Amino acid sequence: MDDAALFAELCTGLGHLHSCLLAPYWDQFTQLLTADRSLRMQQLVAGGFEELLEQANPRWMRWKPPVLEVQMMSDVERDLYLEGQGLLLVPSMFYTRPVVTQGHHPAVSYPVFQDQRIALEPVVSETTDAKAVYDRVSPLLGRTRALVLVTIAEHEDCTTKELATRAGIAPASASEHATVLRSAGLVRSVRHRNFVLHSLTPLGLALVNNSEQR
Repeated sequence: MDDAALFAELCTGLGHLHSCLLAPYWDQFTQLLTADRSLRMQQLVAGGFEELLEQANPRWMRWKPPVLEVQMMSDVERDLYLEGQGLLLVPSMFYTRPVVTQGHHPAVSYPVFQDQRIALEPVVSETTDAKAVYDRVSPLLGRTRALVLVTIAEHEDCTTKELATRAGIAPASASEHATVLRSAGLVRSVRHRNFVLHSLTPLGLALVNNSEQR
């Protein structure tokens, strides 16, 4: 753009749009994108690339090896023959219909997993002293519940079964304690099919980090 004043005005306008339309919801966007990433990783681990493609956008995308059938806006259909080349999956907060772009590798958008009730958060750093945290929070939460909290902090996105195994308690007990921690705002969970992924909320993260630093 040759007109510097017009370009500056455009940038200012875009900044105002961001402040009004996106910034108030940015934390929620971040949480949903984090939750979606965790869910897609679980799908990849559980069923491989095929499972991931089948579940990413089943209404508008169909994986029929070796072709990915995509139905875009205005009912435009496009077949992607991957033929061993990479594919970039781009989570979208706004589009349910896929958008396909072609670069070095084809890129396809898909809607993020939008469960408004629950989402995942970043957890503690790798340097966290789990024993120190446990010693600090167990008088407040009780030994088993503190153990569950610390286990979730150490193992981001663990399922209820994994949580029970790592904490050395029964799955029913792990589920019960996770529910109480979730009700207290310390833990958030993502449910998908027959498993639930657990992680810390900002409050849970702050409790763990503050307990470690004291």
